[in-house]
Amino acid sequence: MDKDQILEAIDTMTVLELSELVKAFEDRYGVTAA
Repeated sequence: MDKDQILEAIDTMTVLELSELVKAFEDRYGVTAA
């Protein structure tokens, strides 16, 4: 999966899915997304 494919997948997500994705990213990598 390349960067463009990832961005396309994000484009099709709902706001709730994006919120969950951000939380999962924060949990996995120990960072916070502003």
